[in-house]
This record gives sequence, C-alpha cells and structure tokens, in this order.
Amino acid sequence: MPRQQDAVFLGCTKLFGGLDAGALDAVAALATSRAVGAGQAVFRQGAEATHLHLVVTGRVKIAQVNGDGLSLTIRFMGPGEVPGCVAIFRHVPFPANATAVVDSRLLLWSSARVGEIMERHPRLAANALEVVGTQTQEMLHRLREFAMEPVERRIARALLRLAGQAGRRVDTGLEIDFPLSRQDIAEMTGTTLYTVSRTLREWERRGVVQSARRRVVVRDPARLGEMGANQSRSRPREGA
Repeated sequence: MPRQQDAVFLGCTKLFGGLDAGALDAVAALATSRAVGAGQAVFRQGAEATHLHLVVTGRVKIAQVNGDGLSLTIRFMGPGEVPGCVAIFRHVPFPANATAVVDSRLLLWSSARVGEIMERHPRLAANALEVVGTQTQEMLHRLREFAMEPVERRIARALLRLAGQAGRRVDTGLEIDFPLSRQDIAEMTGTTLYTVSRTLREWERRGVVQSARRRVVVRDPARLGEMGANQSRSRPREGA
C-alpha cells in the first residue's frame, strides 16, 4: 500500500484520528510495514516492547499463557487496532502473545519514535489515553462476565461481539470472517472445549448458529442476543 494510502488509513483510526493531513503523512513516513503470515507471531508474551503495532489488514489473536501453561484468548484485533499498545505506553514487557490468524499487514513504529510523535502531536497522547481506557473498560467487563455470568451466556456474548466486529453477510446469516476454533471460543469464555462443543451442537440443532471447519455463522443474531441477555443465572455443572 503506498505511503499516501497508509496516511489516509491512519486518519481513520482511533489512535491517529484528528491529526491533520501533514501530520498523518509524517507519521506514515516514519512507519515500517510488516507482513505476517497466518499462524506467525507478531510478538511474544514477556518480550521487550520495542515497537508499537497497528493492524492494517488481517486479524491478530491476543492470548495470555499462565504459569500452568493454560491459554486465555483475550480478544481478536482487526484493522485500525493496536495490539500491545499498553506495553509500549507503560514501558513494560508485552503481557500476552499476539499471533496472526490470517495473513496480515501491520505498521510499526519504534518506542523512541512513538515518544517523539507524541511530543510533536499532543492529540496523539489524548487518543492513546482513550484507546487504553477503552481496552481497560472492556477487560473489566469481561472479568465481570467470568465471575458472574453462566457459561452459555458468556459464549453467546462472545459470538455476538465477534459477529459485530468481524461479521460479513452470507446467505445463512453473519459469518465471522476469520478462522475461529471451538478451542478459541473456550479460551475466550473461560470454559472447556467440551462445554463449547456441547453448547454449539445444541444451538446448531435450534438453528441459532452454524459451525464447521473453524468457521462460525450466526444464523439468528436476535435469538443469540436473547440467550446472551436472558438466560438463567444458575451455572451449569459441567465445564463452566
């Protein structure tokens, strides 16, 4: 993508929105473009945060591994989002792994460059605060779900979020436009592969979703929304 197109793209993102055309051109000129193939690491948990990453095309999975080797999928990030930005802004190691789930392209700026850009363009610092605040609010909401919501409700809400972020219209409903395994869903919702498989089978029987070959289609968003909002608060005994 030519540098001019990168500059236009930057102006549409939350992090760089509000900068004038000249500033966007200058910021784009300082970026390094990086292509990352599906399944390849963008950065690894615990590594020094040397660069700010911005997704231009594709999709990146953010997952954290605990001391027992168990993985928790935090979220999937798409175009315009900035995986690992908190580590850059706080000058700490990356707290999670970032992996491309499809072929992706990212723009990178060194941490030193980011500091220089922020000094020249105070609007960027305000935008960064908004981005970090939004991510923090989302994480607090997710933690509340884990602590208080039944597992089926968590699964329903996770699929609705992904359909809203990355859904494309197909004949049978809204297809999440990147490969999504049942294990991914289990890691996103703090449950087991068995529970996710059992739940999706039941929802497929009822015509709410369709899943096969790492593809998920939300066939009835309204019904799935009801499941996410109105289920009983009692927890299932299996795998929650």
